[in-house]
Amino acid sequence: MSYSSKNKSQIELEAELFSCIATIDNISQSFADGILDPGMYRRQLRSLIRDAFKARFRLQKLGFNLDGFLDRESIVQKYPFGAEKLRFAEGVAPIPIGDNVETVAMPFQQMKNLPAKTADFVAGAIELIDLLRLRSVARIELIVPNLDDMEDILKAYPGFGPESDVVKEIINWKQMLETKPPDEVLEDGLIKRLEFEAVRWLNSFRRSLRGD
Repeated sequence: MSYSSKNKSQIELEAELFSCIATIDNISQSFADGILDPGMYRRQLRSLIRDAFKARFRLQKLGFNLDGFLDRESIVQKYPFGAEKLRFAEGVAPIPIGDNVETVAMPFQQMKNLPAKTADFVAGAIELIDLLRLRSVARIELIVPNLDDMEDILKAYPGFGPESDVVKEIINWKQMLETKPPDEVLEDGLIKRLEFEAVRWLNSFRRSLRGD
């Protein structure tokens, strides 16, 4: 289904978004518990973030209020992992790293090009942050393919390209990590640094969509 598919009511679109959040919550818990393998988690999260973006892109045109929706449906209480991922994707809640983390809201009203690729990059950044936060699964063999995906998207994305600062930083991280054994778990200092960078890349990506 394309982003220009037939019109749906706000209630129907909110139901789709609700379903995405609930399912993201379920797979996030399964991933954290070691029930869902990283490859399956990546595929499912990317698909769900795409579907959530489809609904949000169309809800934005209907005067949708995210906070009102979350409160009305008690989503944070019912689906804390799903609500967290949605708010990270939206850029409306800080990802706590250090004392201060800038947040940049996703400009859905300005998104006219490549919405699917936009969703994929956001999903990739969220998955990377998840891998790093869980620590025990922050292995080189899982982190590098994630960085590969993010690099490939940005190389072909308007406003970035192979010479952009973010792409160069991702490549530098890959080159450094590729010198280590694939099954090595990243040390705490590098985990914190890469998590900080992932948040910064995500904010830079959102900022570019706004034309800042």
